[in-house]
Amino acid sequence: MFTVLISLLSTAASCCLSNAPDADRHFYRDSARETVRYFRYAIDAQQHNFAYQCLTPSAQQQISPLAFEALIRFVDVPELGGVGLKTLLMESHVAKDEEAVASDPNGRWITLIWTTDDQYIEYSLLLSRDSSGIWWIDLLSTRGVDLGSPS
Repeated sequence: MFTVLISLLSTAASCCLSNAPDADRHFYRDSARETVRYFRYAIDAQQHNFAYQCLTPSAQQQISPLAFEALIRFVDVPELGGVGLKTLLMESHVAKDEEAVASDPNGRWITLIWTTDDQYIEYSLLLSRDSSGIWWIDLLSTRGVDLGSPS
C-alpha cells in the first residue's frame, strides 16, 4: 500500500512539474514589441539561449553566452538605484508606445517602466530591424532615467 502511495505521489509530482514551452515556438521577432516579449519570456523561463539569440550580432560579439547569463542573473544596475537587471527586465511594465530612433529608420526604443513606492524608472531598450524583417535588441545601447517618486 505504501509503495503504491509513493508511486502515485511521484507520478502526480512529475505531471505538475513541466518545463515552459520553448520561446521560439510561441513568440516571433517580426515586431519590436514582440521581440521584447520573446526576450522577457525566454529570461523568465530560464531559456537564456533564446534570449541571447535576440541580441544584435555586435552585442553577441562583445558578450559571450556565459557573460550574458551572468548579467541576467547577478548584475545590478547602479545607475538605476541598484535594481537587478533581471528584476528590471521582468518586473517592469512595457510602455504602449514605441519611439522611433532619429538616426535609424529601422530602429525603435521600447521603454520598460519600473515603479516602487519611492522610485519611477524608465529604461529603454534599443531595437533594430534587419533587411529580412527580424528585430534585434542592442542590450549595450540603452537609456534610463530615474524620475524619482512615482507620485
